[in-house]
Amino acid sequence: MLAEVAAGAESALEVMFAQDVERPHGLLVGRRQKSRLGLPYCTDVGYDAFALLVELDGQDGHVGTGRFRDMRRDNRFAAGHLTTFRYGFCDVADHPCAVAGQIWAVLSARGYPEPLLRCQLCVNAPLSELIGG
Repeated sequence: MLAEVAAGAESALEVMFAQDVERPHGLLVGRRQKSRLGLPYCTDVGYDAFALLVELDGQDGHVGTGRFRDMRRDNRFAAGHLTTFRYGFCDVADHPCAVAGQIWAVLSARGYPEPLLRCQLCVNAPLSELIGG
């Protein structure tokens, strides 16, 4: 856990993402809490070379005006050709393999050369099931 915090994780959900999604599935370790495109926003995880961002959302700050703030931010990143995937606690806690599969599918399509590793939970799952979410 300390390694994830030292790398920029700012919440339990971000630590869980590193430990249950990125690491056991052999994904590239994203850059955490960095601004991109010169915009005044920090994103939770960015796979910069592959133009993919991951936002990890808890309940707080993502209702009402917070929801629209995130939408405006995502739209500005999209205008700069960055794709944003947004996951909540249930996605990461209950479906880490599907989250990893979705992320890997985009990274792979954009040139990431490594295969998706299978953890103990998804070792027998068909790849189509993992990347389909």
